[in-house]
Amino acid sequence: MTITAYCQERGSKPIFFILEDHLEVAENNCLYLQKIDPCATCVIINQPQQARERLEFEIPSIFVIDLQIGNITGEQSAQDSLELLLHIFENYPSLNILVYSSEHSYLRPLNKLINKHQGGFVVTSKVERRQHFVQGAKSALAGQLVLPPDLRQELSFSPIETQILQLLGQKYLTDKAIAQKLNISVRKVQNHIQQLKLKLGIDDLEQSDISGRVALSMEAVRHKLLLI
Repeated sequence: MTITAYCQERGSKPIFFILEDHLEVAENNCLYLQKIDPCATCVIINQPQQARERLEFEIPSIFVIDLQIGNITGEQSAQDSLELLLHIFENYPSLNILVYSSEHSYLRPLNKLINKHQGGFVVTSKVERRQHFVQGAKSALAGQLVLPPDLRQELSFSPIETQILQLLGQKYLTDKAIAQKLNISVRKVQNHIQQLKLKLGIDDLEQSDISGRVALSMEAVRHKLLLI
């Protein structure tokens, strides 16, 4: 069966957005993305404002974003791309994003928002081999958070916090069962859980259809603190 026939039989075709002002780079991005899914349609966008307008009509499976885009004066600037990311964080919290840039340090002011983003968010450098781009795209599509070391928030946990996180996220124990296991009071367990939520940026007031405990476990998995 040819790829065309396979895609026609499959029906649904994912859409990949690429924000890149160099056409050759954008086309190469598309070719490598189609190694992940040959049925995908690539939409190449060369200005952040166009990306905002396009997002109003359709949501891609992944959005590949270059930070430095040429403005009307011909100068390279990251400002418009950063404003686009802020717009996405506010309006499309589940969108999978791959930042593909030669200078990712521009993202530092957005660090807290990146860590709270619900969709995949991966940063890959243009100076690395293309296999890193492909792996980065796969990770973003899987909803993972993958950042360079200098962008990672340093999270420190006490030994008891680590134990509670494992018992809660891997063993699915209740507060009472955790307290009995660690020989401490239920109140202390609850206090430690609250501290864990604060460290991982989980706001109980924002939780609606998902419990705080599940949100805590999911966030711990995203940060590679739990393996499930």
